[in-house]
Amino acid sequence: MRSGTGAGSGSGWVSRALLVVTAAVVCAGCGGHSNAQTRTQKPPAGIRVQLSADSHHPRVGKPWHYEVRVTDAAGKAVAARIHLQLLFGGSPVGQIGRHRVANGVWRETIGAGANQPFPAKARNLPLVFEAVVTADGQTKKADYPIMVR
Repeated sequence: MRSGTGAGSGSGWVSRALLVVTAAVVCAGCGGHSNAQTRTQKPPAGIRVQLSADSHHPRVGKPWHYEVRVTDAAGKAVAARIHLQLLFGGSPVGQIGRHRVANGVWRETIGAGANQPFPAKARNLPLVFEAVVTADGQTKKADYPIMVR
């Protein structure tokens, strides 16, 4: 029987509440046991993107060759979408192009054929030639710093 005086009357329900919470925590760890093992699925191995070029110093009005290679973790070429752009201070300032490759390799020469060469206004600016590659459900960036001479 409870006392209606208020002194010490609330401590009983706190003890019971702690007992119920403790029992719930203990029971939560219990459960059926089986011999089945849970296997965590390994995330897919990442794609690798390699961006290479003639040099980090292309010349105004001259051809400049670059290449993008996309492979899986085993080094096998994979089909990919490649977006190439120039960045200045981290912001895009020029789009080179968007390409789909079946063999994992894109090669091009800026300043040859229909591709315009680097303009004089690009001279001595710290630019980044960037490839944003999507393959096998993954997207990776490869950056290649350049300074046009």
